Amino acid sequence: MADRYTELRSKLPLFYVEFVEAYNGWEGDLGDELGYVVIWNRETIQESWDGNKMSQYLSKRWFPFGSNGGGEMLCFDLPSGGDSVFWIPYIGMSDIDAMPRYDSFSEVASAIIKERRISG
Repeated sequence: MADRYTELRSKLPLFYVEFVEAYNGWEGDLGDELGYVVIWNRETIQESWDGNKMSQYLSKRWFPFGSNGGGEMLCFDLPSGGDSVFWIPYIGMSDIDAMPRYDSFSEVASAIIKERRISG
């Protein structure tokens, strides 16, 4: 059985796919504007989907791929075809609780890459 990332790879934003395949996730603080960000590696995507029983609470439109290190997961809205990032709380997890968080994943990834260069 294929994992969720592999099954949906062709529907995910290209910049995200390139990022996760190049860096295999990331975790850290990106400052006041972007905050604390956790980008899950490919294995954690499936573990979180299964372990948090996300299929019971979220429709297949959402692709959770990280968190804010606290109570919200980061997700893409697959039908939109864009790379906007939404927050969905873990507690009370449902489609109706999705809220826009970042205009684009590329904004977050660019900040991560910059941070990696500074601290790397």
